[in-house]
Amino acid sequence: MTEISDQGPMAAARAWKAMTLAGALSNFHLFIFTSILFIAPNALLALALRPVPSALVLAGCAGAIAILWRERLDGAFFQTAVDRRQLGLCLALGLAVCLLGGGGHVFLPKTDWLIRDAVLADLVREGFLALYRDAGQDYLLRAPLGMYLLPAMVGRLFGLYAAHLALLAQNATLVGMIAYFAATIAQAPRAPTVLLLLGFSGLDIVGVFAAEAVEISAGEPFMPFDHAEWWSLYFWPGLFQYSSLVTQIFWVPNHAAPGWWIALLILLASRRLVSFPALLASFAPLLIWSPLIVLGAAPFLLLSGLQGPIRGMISRERLASVVVGLCFLPIAIYLVIDAGAIPQEWLILRAGFARQYLFFIFVEIPQAALVLYCFHLVAVEDRAPFWVALVTLLALPIYSFGPGNDLLMRASIPALFILAFHFARIAVLTRPAGGGVASAVSTLFLLGAATPMIEIRIALSRSYAISDCDVLTSSRKLPPHRVPTNYLARIEKVPVWLVDPAGARAPRTVVDRKCWPDHPALDESLK
Repeated sequence: MTEISDQGPMAAARAWKAMTLAGALSNFHLFIFTSILFIAPNALLALALRPVPSALVLAGCAGAIAILWRERLDGAFFQTAVDRRQLGLCLALGLAVCLLGGGGHVFLPKTDWLIRDAVLADLVREGFLALYRDAGQDYLLRAPLGMYLLPAMVGRLFGLYAAHLALLAQNATLVGMIAYFAATIAQAPRAPTVLLLLGFSGLDIVGVFAAEAVEISAGEPFMPFDHAEWWSLYFWPGLFQYSSLVTQIFWVPNHAAPGWWIALLILLASRRLVSFPALLASFAPLLIWSPLIVLGAAPFLLLSGLQGPIRGMISRERLASVVVGLCFLPIAIYLVIDAGAIPQEWLILRAGFARQYLFFIFVEIPQAALVLYCFHLVAVEDRAPFWVALVTLLALPIYSFGPGNDLLMRASIPALFILAFHFARIAVLTRPAGGGVASAVSTLFLLGAATPMIEIRIALSRSYAISDCDVLTSSRKLPPHRVPTNYLARIEKVPVWLVDPAGARAPRTVVDRKCWPDHPALDESLK
């Protein structure tokens, strides 16, 4: 990949000034706008903290934007005028994907949204500090709230439905922007690259067919697999899943959006289109969106920081970005309040792990073998991030964290996006030539496409009305019918210097009511 040429700071500044005076929209405008969408929720949550941590987080937000603002002078990439047609198509695709994922309840939202809708409703109703009481125990809403806070602010002004529309607009914009930048840097035909990227999936249908074959050979009836990604549960009780990109945006856009964004920034940094200080300044603000994404991206950040001459590893800009990152420590502390109650386990110690692990890797990331076979098509500067992605995906299944092994499913998102990017690019570049590689590409894509197709088929089912039930009431209705420790923390575990619970409204309690009376799939006792 040839680095986009830089004509020097003075020439770049003149070009930027000329473009600004002409009213042209540049890549930098899109970059800074998208960055602000990820940074701003930190500032909103800071308003719910005590004065000192609040001021620290607000300073971090301002510092991060200041560091990112400097990127407008650092190269021709950010001075390039936006391809409006490409941007429009990417934003339309983002809107379509998010609508199908259940945004605005136009199509059927996935079951995870039963709780997420409650989180949004509570933030609209209670503000950014919500309390709960159950069986004499008080709880604080403690969760990665990044996706919800801007829409909740809209909802506090205009109502819950407006909050849902704002959430749809926000997520569609993020998906569209990420798709636009990925297509721009791929140096391959853009439309097929984006479609192959978003259509990326493991061969879950192979796992499903294997499970069906075992059942049928034993004389059992055909099993329904509405959610194909959990095929591994049939063979082993461990929770193994590398989610397709469509599954990620349908089920967990709060993790997918920041995971795709930091992966994109890693690709930009590997091409020296984004500086390491800008990458570092973008890293810490994502904590409020998804700590597991930040954990999964950490190895890439370390790699990027170690690249280049030793003399440049300690600079004023890098030190400034480290200081900015440290300003988000109150957010990090907020997110780990009472985290010891979250289930975790070393899966590698379970009997039968090795066999299940090998089958899982074979089914979920066979595209990595194709990328390695076509490694000559991977740009030299992209090879180190690819190796980090591969090692990450091979290492994550050995440990489980979270009620559904969230560590495996969420920390893997940046690495999966980087693998998907390289697979999509190689697929587009090799397809016209035909031959064995093109046949392998087609086979992998068609088998993988079954997973997003199943998700889309389910999405086209009848939807249900938006609920205003709170988190506690909603969680009590759904299995396992207990306080969700990944959303609520015991109030006595909250540091007194961080949050003042006295500033919140009276704690909410479980209410005997129906939350989703018109849901087409829930059992009547759960509604």
